[in-house]
Amino acid sequence: MSKKCSISYLALGDSLTEGIGAASLDRHWVSQYFRHLAHSEHCSLRNLGVSGMTSRELYSLINIPSFTRLIPRSTHITITTGGCDFIELYENNSLSFGKLLKVTRNVLTQVEQILAQIRTLAPQAQIQILGFYLPIPAYKLGEKRAVSFAQMMNKCYGNIGQKFQAQLINPFDTFFKRFDYFVDEVHPNQAGYDAISQLFIQSTPHSALTSTHQP
Repeated sequence: MSKKCSISYLALGDSLTEGIGAASLDRHWVSQYFRHLAHSEHCSLRNLGVSGMTSRELYSLINIPSFTRLIPRSTHITITTGGCDFIELYENNSLSFGKLLKVTRNVLTQVEQILAQIRTLAPQAQIQILGFYLPIPAYKLGEKRAVSFAQMMNKCYGNIGQKFQAQLINPFDTFFKRFDYFVDEVHPNQAGYDAISQLFIQSTPHSALTSTHQP
């Protein structure tokens, strides 16, 4: 395989991309997924995950020239975003219907803008976006409504993704009532990140990598 055909993996997003809760950076899902993708010494990984980053902040980040230049060079891009927008509501005790609706609309708008920008800059890249699972507080606040909301958000992410040939990686079923997958109320522990890595790995079998990146 030639250097020209090498994998250049760019991971964008919040604390889930940064790896908060993982036993080590080497065992984080981004690292595990990169090891699955990599097929030569010329493959590279850039992890730009920032804990607490909202969808609006991510959109601003990818429009900074020094970061924008990385996108066309990338063959594989993963995104985690949206969760921090809702965590802010919860932490501020602002979970009224009106505020939740406003944040939901804002998140979906930002996600569409993020995917549109990335697809324009990297028309051939494989783009994947992680959907929503239920954090532990959601079960306490009202499981039935939380389930409906998370599933609605994942459907919206999937629909937006289809517009820009971006694949939704849906962790909902994998994490449902798996309280043993959490290191705190929100972040996965190592077992949780192992589960996320498997979702990404299963989405990109080695056979697809071989057929796509042969010289």
